[in-house]
Amino acid sequence: MPVKFTFDAGRRRSTNGMPMARLSGAIAFALLCSGSLEVHAQPAVGTPPAQAQDQAASTASATGAKSPKKKPAKADDKQTKDLSAVVVTGIRASVEKAQDIKYDADTFVDSLSATDIGALPDRSVTETLSRIPGVTIDHFLSQGDPEHFSAEGNGVQVRGLTQVRSELNGRDIFSANGGHALSFQDVPSELMSGVDVYKNQTAEMIEGGLGGTVNLRTFMPFDFQGQKIAASASENYGDFSKKYKPSASVLYSNRWNTSLGEMGFLVDVADSRLTTRTDGLFVRPFFKNAAGIWVPRGADWRTLQYNRKRDGYYLAFQWRPNDDLDFFATAFQSKYHEVWDEDAIFVSNDPTQVVVDASQPSKINGGVFQSGRLTQPGGVPMGTDIRASDSHSKTTDFSTGMKWRLGDKTDLSSSVQFVKATTRSLDSTVALGTNVPYIDVALNGSSPPRIGVDTGFTGNSANYYWGFTMDHQNQNYAKELAWRADIDHRFSSGFLQGVKAGVRLTNRYADNIDTGYNWMPVFQTWMQGWALPGGALPGLDLNGTVNSSLVHLDTFKNFYKGDAGIPGAFYAPVLSTALGYPASYAAIHDAAIPFYSCCYANPYQPTLLDASHTNIQHEKTYAAYAMLDFGIDEANLTGNVGVRAVKTRNSADGFLVYPNQALAPYLGAGQSSPINARNEYTDVLPSLNVKWEFAPDWITRFAFSKAIARPDFSQMQAYQILNAAVVSGYTPPPGTTALPIDKLTLTGSSNSNPYLTPMKADQFDLSLEWYFDQDRGGMAWINLFHKGIRDYFRNESRFVTYPGVDGNNYQYLITRPVNIGKATIDGAEIGWNQFFDFLPVKGFGMSTNYTYIRSRTHVPNDTTAVPVDTDGSTYGNLPADGLSKNSLNVAGFYEHGPWQVRLAYNWRSRYLLSIGPNGYNGTDNNIPWKLPVFADAYGQLDGSIFYAFSDHLKLGLEMNNLNNAEQRTIMYQNASGKHTTSWYVNDTRYALTLRASF
Repeated sequence: MPVKFTFDAGRRRSTNGMPMARLSGAIAFALLCSGSLEVHAQPAVGTPPAQAQDQAASTASATGAKSPKKKPAKADDKQTKDLSAVVVTGIRASVEKAQDIKYDADTFVDSLSATDIGALPDRSVTETLSRIPGVTIDHFLSQGDPEHFSAEGNGVQVRGLTQVRSELNGRDIFSANGGHALSFQDVPSELMSGVDVYKNQTAEMIEGGLGGTVNLRTFMPFDFQGQKIAASASENYGDFSKKYKPSASVLYSNRWNTSLGEMGFLVDVADSRLTTRTDGLFVRPFFKNAAGIWVPRGADWRTLQYNRKRDGYYLAFQWRPNDDLDFFATAFQSKYHEVWDEDAIFVSNDPTQVVVDASQPSKINGGVFQSGRLTQPGGVPMGTDIRASDSHSKTTDFSTGMKWRLGDKTDLSSSVQFVKATTRSLDSTVALGTNVPYIDVALNGSSPPRIGVDTGFTGNSANYYWGFTMDHQNQNYAKELAWRADIDHRFSSGFLQGVKAGVRLTNRYADNIDTGYNWMPVFQTWMQGWALPGGALPGLDLNGTVNSSLVHLDTFKNFYKGDAGIPGAFYAPVLSTALGYPASYAAIHDAAIPFYSCCYANPYQPTLLDASHTNIQHEKTYAAYAMLDFGIDEANLTGNVGVRAVKTRNSADGFLVYPNQALAPYLGAGQSSPINARNEYTDVLPSLNVKWEFAPDWITRFAFSKAIARPDFSQMQAYQILNAAVVSGYTPPPGTTALPIDKLTLTGSSNSNPYLTPMKADQFDLSLEWYFDQDRGGMAWINLFHKGIRDYFRNESRFVTYPGVDGNNYQYLITRPVNIGKATIDGAEIGWNQFFDFLPVKGFGMSTNYTYIRSRTHVPNDTTAVPVDTDGSTYGNLPADGLSKNSLNVAGFYEHGPWQVRLAYNWRSRYLLSIGPNGYNGTDNNIPWKLPVFADAYGQLDGSIFYAFSDHLKLGLEMNNLNNAEQRTIMYQNASGKHTTSWYVNDTRYALTLRASF
């Protein structure tokens, strides 16, 4: 049944006197490409106006969200007609309520809510967040990985920053991913009643959101007047994967008056499954060959099958023993199981040996290859693999709390929370090798290239050999205990309207095991002539167990949906060789031992989940805040000013690995020593928020606050390897057993630093909001923002003192992340919502929003984020990674009678994805190179059509990627120019959905 909202008779009215038809025309031209579909949780069906505010306040108390504030009465309210009997449903109710929320808010916040119970506008929380102005998502499986597309998106950024705080009902929620935040794709959207994104802060808000704070909301029993039953069932289908997968959810809620007071109970369960397919083509970086022609290293292609299962369970209990006390308890659990496998063929050659076959037609433009046949002496070494990822994650939250009203003016509240999260994953690759005679490539600009190989060669299993194995394992555990207490006192009159104060304590522990990618060769071309006698590369049949029965011929049926042709079939290992780790790895490597003449003749040993891969972190925080609410009723001005102070104590357990240099025994002999690194810092975070309704229906806001984002635990691992090398150019005299320290170069490098402190920002917001037709969903606004960021996490080389085994201290030049550098982010968000009730055909509406962001960075002595081209040339200033200059949402909807139709388009402009990711880094001609890779502009069209058979039953079709969007990545090279380097296509997804509500 559509969610219903009953209007309060005292709701504000438009008083400017302009007819709506003329007014909409006046703003439509200026704001056609801007606006926001913003929605928020509605009061329960049938809730009388007098009870709606109390109900919302009760829910806020239970969930930890802020209690709504009543609008001041207006003189002209008595002149308007009573609309208390008007009932609005679905999308319109959501849009209108969102405008009330935005109007009432005491800082900058945008929201989205389910139009039906368990029905956010999109099939995933990540996709829902991308509808909110200033929020963007990646369409890759992991941040900084340009080689694996994600259908549902990943990597939420707010105003271009990935440092986003995640909350569930105003309290901590996180995944065991080595960081502080939640992987939003883990959470079932069916359990959510809504999503709030806070762009600025008040003193009472928990610290940690440098870009913003995302709060996921769930229903509570007192949200409903009595018994509530809601259920949904979907059948999901992808037109590329050709697979059907079910989804279902059910909610039951009720409340009772008992001798112990009023009690309510709610249970919500969801199960969602999805299968998608992605095909991709790649053109690799360009190198200048001996003929002076810039040629790509090669070209390759792959197909990926993706499966995920998302389960959620939620219980909530509320108890109101009397009018002065409220108690609540909730239990929430989300489980996410992701499995994907990929067949790929990829170049693994020496790029400097690639030539253009002069016997075949070719096209060279300005010294840069455009089309032709690429080859090299002995053939082009390529790999074919099966890569599989199997990941399980689970997050469990238990929370309880109370609110005690001490008279009419003072509230005391307190809550306790325990969160536990686990992640276990295996990423496994088994690859073959083959030396193909040639690769035909025809570049078509931004269109997919034409790639071809000798199919007679690649279709013959005799032309392959076992290449390598590579495993990557994660086993993470995290838990947190948190307690907070708050007091809220309201004054009867005067400029100071209230005071709030509170404390919050947390104790978090994280134990993360990350083995990294452990590449191990079986047979490689560089083994020929030394490790392999006679230089022969053995075929697939190594013994009776490891043989050609473990491979299959991949013909790439319907490759790229038929829009790029089939580059060619090839043999690759079967899926069980990847998922059978470690037994399958041992079988392959042990079978290869008889073919070696040296060096690799040891039985296979699996990667150990030992202390060298373990990162143990213990973090405690102690926070206190005080905040004053102020206002001038006669001027319709309100605001708050406050300060939050938080002390953070962190300890990290790890190991120091001493150098293993025979000529420096006093430094060590490669042994490990346990270390415990302790870090402590205090942050003082002031904030100011002001709202002024300077004319009827016109509001301006201003906000200032200081914000922080603590480093991820993965960036704070206490693990340092020390190295000692003889000074370059110096030859020790014969018989030397120990060199003096001035004849040694002492260095070390690490991807982590346990002494990092938070990134910090001064952030400002200024907005102008026009509620020109709030009763009918009409609003326009513009919001300007600025963030001044400092203490970036970037690598720098500094001298650090470590002890030697002789008891003396020595200085090492250590390269690792430190707090250094500054950045500024400036931007604007523009929005417009309106229902076109002035049209002859009723029910049409539109909501749009546009965001512009500009960034500037200054990071001195950065040794890791500096790109280098394949010829050794460097680049100028690049934008901040993950930040699109422009992003846009346009949503159109029709809602009339039993029909509800929605079309939504989401687009973001090009942005820097990564510098030197896999496939875009290396060392050739003694030049270490790493290229910047950008994600090209991407836009996706989604929609839904629902028909309500009654107030209780609705059937609809939900659709994603209706425009069959193509994701591309771009690499920039100084001499050879701009190149589109990859192309991806994915499913258009459909979900036939039945919803029932009673």
